[in-house]
Amino acid sequence: MGLTLVAFGVITPPATAQAAASDTDVLGVSQSATGPLNPALGMPSAEASRTDRATTQGPIVNVPSCSESDLQAAIGAVAAVGGTVNLKPGCTYTLTDAAPPNDDNGLPVITSTVTINGNGDTITRAASAANFRFFQVNGSNGNLTLNSLTLSNGHASSSLGNGRGGAIWLSGSGPELMLNNTILTTNTADTFGGAVDNDNGTLTVNGSVLRNNTAAAGGALFVSPFGGSGTASVSTSTIIGNHARTLAGGIAAAVGTTVTLSSSVVSGNDVTGSNALGGGIAQAGTITLQTSTVTGNTATGTNAQGGGIYNLTGTVRLTDSPVTGNTTNGTNSRGGGIVNTASGNTTLTRSPVTKNQALGTGADAGGIFRASGTVTLNVSPVVLNQPNNCGNPSTVPGCS
Repeated sequence: MGLTLVAFGVITPPATAQAAASDTDVLGVSQSATGPLNPALGMPSAEASRTDRATTQGPIVNVPSCSESDLQAAIGAVAAVGGTVNLKPGCTYTLTDAAPPNDDNGLPVITSTVTINGNGDTITRAASAANFRFFQVNGSNGNLTLNSLTLSNGHASSSLGNGRGGAIWLSGSGPELMLNNTILTTNTADTFGGAVDNDNGTLTVNGSVLRNNTAAAGGALFVSPFGGSGTASVSTSTIIGNHARTLAGGIAAAVGTTVTLSSSVVSGNDVTGSNALGGGIAQAGTITLQTSTVTGNTATGTNAQGGGIYNLTGTVRLTDSPVTGNTTNGTNSRGGGIVNTASGNTTLTRSPVTKNQALGTGADAGGIFRASGTVTLNVSPVVLNQPNNCGNPSTVPGCS
């Protein structure tokens, strides 16, 4: 695929959203200047400062119908000044084209504090339409909340833009996104973040589902700091059945990011390709899982590593969070459950690693593979993994 993990680093983005032709590292993925999956990834410069979030009042706009034009007009009325949009209950809003002049966005760019109440509605991109994501949340005043809404079939294309965020892209310095009881499904990003790409912003996910999204890296979520800090908090939510072509079927997090999952499930995600890393999660920042589950994720291909979790240089903390039934499959595959390498530090507390598999010729460490760094087990049994628990010989202290 031309994408090789070097270090989970970030780059200083160019001033425009269009792809350039230079080689850079983003989340440790070496970007080749050739091939459809290898653009140099950037973002637009932040918009001029708008209104202070704390004082934004803004209009309340009720969308009168299920039409694309009414939806675009309603969101356009609040995108730059702030306000609330109430969708008409029971609607499926089918978008046929991006709203000019937003290029690869199907809806106006959000640069102020906006709440959209979905009332169980769906916004989808028509199958025959040009490729576009739905929302771009831009700059320090960009703040979007989605309530009870489904976004489906968005496609952030590298041929039309930078391919980031199949449904939503957080760009510029310090944007915010909150998803409440929201479903992001069957969205595609040619580069990063099949559902959401969060670059230097704050993402909060509550009671939501990110399902069957696809990207080169970060099938569901991609979090990066771009010189600042990128954060994501996921609570009582499900990351399920997402796909990546090189890195992190579920969640990808770069150096300098902080990701927290509580009472959530990362399940059935997959990454496929030579040197596939992290079927469920691949990360180099700090990620904390509390009362969450990493289960049934897969990394497939020669030298596949970390069916459940791949930790490069960062810190992984699992508390009451089992890692079970994950798989690596391919020649010399490693760590069906977890891989810890470079200067990574993984600590498990009351978090069993069970029934994971490393399959294929020369496969090793069905449970945990420690190439380097540290792995600490606190009341966390590593058992019933195949072909062995922690390598032959074991690479993890306290595991046989």
